[in-house]
Amino acid sequence: MDTTDYAVLNGVALKKMATASAIAAASGLDEPDVAAVLDRLAASGLLLTAAGSALPTDAAGPALASAAATRYAALRQDAGIAALADRFDPVNQQFLTTMSSWQQIDVGGRKVANDHSDPAYDAKVVTRLARLVDRLGPLLDALAAFDPRFSHYGRRFDAAVEGIDAGAVELVASPTVDSVHNIWFEFHEDLLRTLGRTRTE
Repeated sequence: MDTTDYAVLNGVALKKMATASAIAAASGLDEPDVAAVLDRLAASGLLLTAAGSALPTDAAGPALASAAATRYAALRQDAGIAALADRFDPVNQQFLTTMSSWQQIDVGGRKVANDHSDPAYDAKVVTRLARLVDRLGPLLDALAAFDPRFSHYGRRFDAAVEGIDAGAVELVASPTVDSVHNIWFEFHEDLLRTLGRTRTE
């Protein structure tokens, strides 16, 4: 599996279902190149295509794990990367707590859905999210030094945070756009696969 094949298959696996344009936007690859790779991966049995979208088959996960073990063998032995990745875990827990604060508020000791009628409350949550994204910077930079594709996470986070600041609050957590929530969860899964780690929470 070459670099482009890995990036495309990994992108589909992270998104669970994706179009060529979505993978191109997330990876920085040209859409026609992505489309050609999707066709090739589908022919090899690693993807299924339906209604213009690609989905990973059961064979995709093992293929990615095997490729990652070879591709990132040196990275997995890097003590600096390991230390940065270890520090990601508590930051991730803070992210999950902060995202819950976006989705729910405390009213009289009970958690209820946040109707986003309190802009001051929402602004505080967004500020915490932006700070948590900033804390990923050293890890993203270190990973990008091994594989430039990791630089695209920083670009995507920046675009989402800038959009939120401009009033597009759906970029906080909407599942249908490239929101901070979606980007974070894709990065977390990608990090685990890259380093050969398992999820702890």
